[in-house]
Amino acid sequence: MASTGDTVENLPVEEARGGVTEIEQGARDSTDEMRHYLSSNFASLRDEIHKEITSRDVMLQKLEESVTRLSEDIAPVKDYVTAEMEEEDDDSSSSSSGSPEDSAPQDGDQETEEERNNRALNRCVDVMMSLTEIRKNNEEKTKIVRGFYEKIYEASPLTSLMLTFLERNRGVKVLVDCDSSYIHNLVKRLVSLDGAKCTGTFFRTFADFFECKVYLGGKAGKYSLWEGDKTVYKNHDPEVSLAQSLAQMVIHLIFKTRGCPYACNDEMHEKLYEKIEQEELQKKNTSGVCMDDLIKDALSMKTPLGREVSLISVVPAMLVKYGSKKGMSILQREIPFLTFFFMQRVIPKMRN
Repeated sequence: MASTGDTVENLPVEEARGGVTEIEQGARDSTDEMRHYLSSNFASLRDEIHKEITSRDVMLQKLEESVTRLSEDIAPVKDYVTAEMEEEDDDSSSSSSGSPEDSAPQDGDQETEEERNNRALNRCVDVMMSLTEIRKNNEEKTKIVRGFYEKIYEASPLTSLMLTFLERNRGVKVLVDCDSSYIHNLVKRLVSLDGAKCTGTFFRTFADFFECKVYLGGKAGKYSLWEGDKTVYKNHDPEVSLAQSLAQMVIHLIFKTRGCPYACNDEMHEKLYEKIEQEELQKKNTSGVCMDDLIKDALSMKTPLGREVSLISVVPAMLVKYGSKKGMSILQREIPFLTFFFMQRVIPKMRN
């Protein structure tokens, strides 16, 4: 492996205090409400599948029925989440003039909600920076990389929860090259999710599950690629790529299945997720279907493993790319089943 340069100095980190932050509580409340709303249907479906599955053919039939039922449930969930996002925006706009009576005291003064959130953000980002190595580091590069983590944390309660999970586990190493959009200066050779041996010049980011390392080409800019019969130009936003790779690593740490969002012995959710992935792949191959580049890129992976790992990590990446409200709206419009699966399976595990 190539040298990764200087290491970011470990920053002093404030110890986590009792209770949870407002942002964590917001993520917890949102997912609890959604799970409560859909729990009876989902639980009965799970019990029905367990009782009636006797062969692979029967299982696939039941999974098709489950996707149909989820489709019927998505519409009210979409309305609920939209209302929650609007309420969140209203709360943010009024936080500066809100009453501090529920704030925690600090050094004899009342700490406002905004101050608590900023303190939680800074604590989390400090930890992530202590886990990060920047090639040929300097003050400017440190500021740039810190900005990546701040954007991810502030994008959505779900993405802040993802970083909080990494803050508490502290088992991941992040390596960043701010001088390139690719990772070839950080690592020479890799095996892709599709099983192909590649050099670092093929990747702008990569999550190495075996080494528990995330590599990132931290230089933003445009790049070109060949799609069909034409050249297409796209933007490389390092914070979006970093969010996607960190999400893959978090899911790997939770489920221990190389980035797939189900446990190795959870056959029901494995088959359900495979069915969702196949539904999205069919939509991608249907002419006239609108689909974001992040989703298309994930579905363009050549193997089922590559598609499954890439696709589930699109959810936090989209929230960082577009922001909480717009990102969730696009997710529910373009990949509603996947979004529901992420809320039901991944978010509760991150919280725990």
